[in-house]
Amino acid sequence: MIKAILFDMVGALLFKKKGYIPKTKAELNAEKIEKLYNHVDDKKLLADIKSKLELSDKEIKRALARIPEKYEKFEEFWSLLPALKKRYKLAVINNGNSLANRYWRKKFDFSIFDEFIVSAKIGIKKPDPRIYLFVCKKLKVKPEECLFLDDRKENIIAAKKLRMKTLWSKSKKSLLSYF
Repeated sequence: MIKAILFDMVGALLFKKKGYIPKTKAELNAEKIEKLYNHVDDKKLLADIKSKLELSDKEIKRALARIPEKYEKFEEFWSLLPALKKRYKLAVINNGNSLANRYWRKKFDFSIFDEFIVSAKIGIKKPDPRIYLFVCKKLKVKPEECLFLDDRKENIIAAKKLRMKTLWSKSKKSLLSYF
């Protein structure tokens, strides 16, 4: 029996705005920073931003604030969350840094979720099985009591190995068809 639903952030709950094109220097820098995102360590990411992109602290702050601006909620799906919340525990597992986390939270209200896990804060990222187990422990559920939604196949495979139910969100339509 499913007791919790675990969501990837970008590709399940949020999608890039159609036709988005960075226009300002801060938006262009945000794009460059996002390409360096695959870190589990905020200090290393910050060092890479400074050394590889040669941005000042002010430029970094402006760029980090712009990152969430190119995304939008998948409104049809978010409208289902209150009904899901009545039946299930809800959590977000985001492979990301905590540098931009406050800007994500400022733009998008994640308060309906019981947990919001940022990989850089705990030093583990998907598809490492430990991140799924960490969330299960926080929610006090077993992996087999979870449904996990993600747009990356490798993350789905890892969750399946833990006996989680999974939904590979290849598109918005695939998400809605499940619920």
